[in-house]
Amino acid sequence: MWRLIILFLFFVPLITAQQNLKGKIIDSETLNPLPNANIIIEGTSIGAISKENGEFTLTGNFSQSQTLQISFVGYYTKKILLRNINFSENLVIKMEQKIIPAQTVLVEGSIGKEGVTPLAFSKITQKEIEQNYTVQDVPKYLSSLPSTTFYSENGNGIGYNYLNIRGFDQRRISVSVNGIPQNDPEDQNVYWLDFPDLLASTAAIQVQRGAGSGVIGYPAIGGSINIITSTFSSLPRLNFSASSGSYNTRKYSADVSSGLIDGKYSVYAKLSQILSSGYRNNSWVKFNAYYLSAVRYDDNLTTQINLYGGPIADGLAYYGLPKFAIKNESLRKANYSYWEADKTGYTYTILRKPTEIENFSQPHYEVLNQLIINNDLTLNSALFLVTGTGFFNYDGTGLDTTALHLTSKYGFHPSENPSNILIKAEVDNTQYGWIPRLSYKHNHGELIVGAEFRFHKSIHWGSVEYASNLPEELSQNYRVYYFNGGMNIINGFIHESYTPDSKWNLLGEIQLAYHKYRFYKEQFYNNDFSVNGLYLNPRIGVNYKLNPVHNFYFSYARVTREPTLSTYYSGEDAIWGSTPQFEQNNNGTYNYSQPYVNPETMNDFELGSSFIKNNLNISLNLYYMLFNNEIVNNGKLDIFGQPITGNMKSTVHEGVEFSSKIKFSKTLQIYTNATFSRNQILTGKYFINSSEAIDLSGNVIGGFPAFLANLGVNISFDNLFIQLTGRYVGNFYSDNYGKKLSEYLKIYPGFVDYIDNQNNAYFTADFFASYQLKEFSALGPSKIFIQVNNIFNNLYSANAIGSQFYPPADRNFLVGMQLG
Repeated sequence: MWRLIILFLFFVPLITAQQNLKGKIIDSETLNPLPNANIIIEGTSIGAISKENGEFTLTGNFSQSQTLQISFVGYYTKKILLRNINFSENLVIKMEQKIIPAQTVLVEGSIGKEGVTPLAFSKITQKEIEQNYTVQDVPKYLSSLPSTTFYSENGNGIGYNYLNIRGFDQRRISVSVNGIPQNDPEDQNVYWLDFPDLLASTAAIQVQRGAGSGVIGYPAIGGSINIITSTFSSLPRLNFSASSGSYNTRKYSADVSSGLIDGKYSVYAKLSQILSSGYRNNSWVKFNAYYLSAVRYDDNLTTQINLYGGPIADGLAYYGLPKFAIKNESLRKANYSYWEADKTGYTYTILRKPTEIENFSQPHYEVLNQLIINNDLTLNSALFLVTGTGFFNYDGTGLDTTALHLTSKYGFHPSENPSNILIKAEVDNTQYGWIPRLSYKHNHGELIVGAEFRFHKSIHWGSVEYASNLPEELSQNYRVYYFNGGMNIINGFIHESYTPDSKWNLLGEIQLAYHKYRFYKEQFYNNDFSVNGLYLNPRIGVNYKLNPVHNFYFSYARVTREPTLSTYYSGEDAIWGSTPQFEQNNNGTYNYSQPYVNPETMNDFELGSSFIKNNLNISLNLYYMLFNNEIVNNGKLDIFGQPITGNMKSTVHEGVEFSSKIKFSKTLQIYTNATFSRNQILTGKYFINSSEAIDLSGNVIGGFPAFLANLGVNISFDNLFIQLTGRYVGNFYSDNYGKKLSEYLKIYPGFVDYIDNQNNAYFTADFFASYQLKEFSALGPSKIFIQVNNIFNNLYSANAIGSQFYPPADRNFLVGMQLG
């Protein structure tokens, strides 16, 4: 009998130690199940694979000191101590999706970590994009972030849209997709319409405010935007969506993903089309978009190939309107190629022709690789090619035979000047490059060493598409202007993030940038020059973690950035009288070593703090940006509606940024942000002519509102999601003359053709709601949605440059359905 008792006592612990752990593996954002995830007790052979619905059962002898490890391709590995698991309940494990490995180091150094990185930044996740993105371009979508505004040339946020951060326009904001720069090398602008519907294939966006260089890429003055596309899906999927709304706006899209094939491959493809008649007259768009991505995962090597872009066509609307038209429901929709007006109304107008259109295509080709050399050392590489070809037609009223080179000197014998002229401007761009980066993880942080080799070449030419009274000898192929442009960009940087202990994080970075413009092979005028510069851009930062929820940080950066090529000389404008902006020699030639406009240099000081606890996130940031030779708008536009710029000797931008996000429950979330700023010319002049100048010292810089604020409310009930947002933008001036404009006009009558230079403060609010369709849950996530913009129907101007004011659309809506 005693032998049975001993055996019983021996086997009871073994029997009781044999336990079952049941759980489910899901995506942390989408909450979709993850099949075929690996679940294992670390250091043992006890393991399981999750089923199609993400569920698993683990059976074995578990000790509380052991660790549960969950891994899945494309997600961060998760470890949980068994002592922290309640075995009586089903365990739900949320896995956080990685950035595709080949993209990681290209963007990871510039992706801030809340409470750790000493930078002012905002993040938007894939879940948020999937929740509320419909058809709007990136500037409109980002406009609710701190210190951010936007305006649209055609009014409804589709087409030519422009983003400002802290008042700085997007020519001075560094924009990248997967770490690859997107600012045009010649004019430094970002043409969002050349990659339409990119947000539908985006995994994350980070917007950093203030100076940027090195790991961020091209030197940034106002901030940087990193868009990270990610098409990884563990399961095969197929999605369709369609929407329709005001101004005949429509969008149709379809995307398909292979899921993970043999644990090694993933393929994704998306096609979409966006159509709209536009808010302003003849400002229609037809955007076709495609995105194709293929990824291969090997043990130590990841390779990703991306191809995206879209042939686009649109009706042009690049000039604004006089201020009196903004409050008039009919006049604010007008689209003129030229107008004159006084305070009582129009005195002369030329309607923009329906034939003033644009056709362009700019495909992007990317090959991204990540090679894991060992546990600490990783090499990343990005090879890319961007080509762009197309044209736009514009009104040539005012040009004569001399300007168009149709005189006897060139073999023509005109009887009179042409009329009803339509100029066709064409461009052919090629940009290619390589961005290698080596990442070394050490005991106290990470060191990234990288470079950027980027080369750009372009051909620009123009011809007379149509005109009356043209010389009989003129052929369709005759070019009224022609030139080549280009830019070479060679940057190198060292970036260190050092964490000596749990409280301190130190950031140090230095970038050496070599940039060279080239202008050559100009027909008729024979201008030929190059401008180059070598710039050293340092950055330091320190973050102190007072406790687990509260931190303070300080950063300093010095950035130098050159003007655009068109600032030195606009070859397209030569037929309108544009001349190179260089000192002129006595014989009438130009001294190309002495440009009138110089690079700008900024010293940026930032001091901030954040408090992050449970469902509360609050941050406060102070910035002080001191400039030498800041490149500012002078209140005038070129013939294509782009601002004409010049230097101010010394300027200052200082401000306070506040933002908060509060989750009251799973149902209710509220976010707010506000910016107070002062933007002032310390020393500067505007030259009316070679001998007379207006002293602008002490004036406010045009285009910079002193106060911005946003408020957003998100409400979720089961399958219903509701979002209400409001945006307030304070007064700002359209030029640098400020409140002294009337005084200057008394001294210099007619030096500008307007008397009101203030863009009035405005408030606008938007509404969005979606409902998940359970009836189609077998297909995947499906929903219907409605979006209402400018719900209070406010008539306002979103931006102003000199006499030109830009009206956004009045109240408008969009409804749609997505089937997954």
